[in-house]
Amino acid sequence: MTLSAQSILDFPVPQATHVVTARDAILYALSVGYGTNALDEKTLNYVYERDLVTAPTLANIVAHPGPWMQQTGVDWARLVHSEHRLTIHRPVPLDVPLISRSRVLSVVDRGVEKGMFVSFERLIATVDDGEPIATIVQTNACRGDGGCGSAGSAPEPLSKVPERAPDLEINVDIPDNAALLYRLNGDLNPLHVDPRAAGKSGFDRPILHGLCSFGYAGYAIVAAIDPSLASALSAIAARFSAPIFPGETITVQMWRNDAEIRFRGLVASRGAIILDNGMARLS
Repeated sequence: MTLSAQSILDFPVPQATHVVTARDAILYALSVGYGTNALDEKTLNYVYERDLVTAPTLANIVAHPGPWMQQTGVDWARLVHSEHRLTIHRPVPLDVPLISRSRVLSVVDRGVEKGMFVSFERLIATVDDGEPIATIVQTNACRGDGGCGSAGSAPEPLSKVPERAPDLEINVDIPDNAALLYRLNGDLNPLHVDPRAAGKSGFDRPILHGLCSFGYAGYAIVAAIDPSLASALSAIAARFSAPIFPGETITVQMWRNDAEIRFRGLVASRGAIILDNGMARLS
């Protein structure tokens, strides 16, 4: 396939179906921080089938169309997740057939050998009555491409966090085996577990899945404000500004303005901002 902005924009992203079980929901919650304190009854609800509550960011792994961009002709080894936006219409239901329909929104070309950004939208709904569950807009940075032109309408940029001191701050330890656990949710990209694959992508060791750090940010926001408010989280978005490695500690800084929370994630030991321009909203 000849790589062009229009060919990517027109690519038929496959539909996907998924029936989420209690086991799926518990595995996801455990892989993004819930259940760290097994005696905390407020978080036990996310990891125990009795009165099970699904984690708000669970929708990110539901009815995923898979690595479809491999088929477009982009340099897959150098592709990384750049930005993610999740709007939650209702908590992910269990044992209900779900379907996702996706479309490419835009290609933003930075020039030959400078890469490009590809954004696409995924709508998740129930199969039987089409009830919306979540809307996801994902942007991938194709670092090994560029020069193919631009097309479509890119999402509006995420706003920067305030320059004042944060209102809330929480440290979250990422386990050494976080990527090994998170990949069981369906993202089997070897970049996250295989040192040789990571080297081919330009990293000296495997990096954590972007959506794993995103899920940890969602967990941190809920934990810092009130674990019982997880079902009230209606939107969360952030830019992946630097890689994070399993075993590191994320400091999530938050600025709250009523129902809206701005946030970023830092790895203080490296002086690195790994999540930036973050936004979360409580319904």
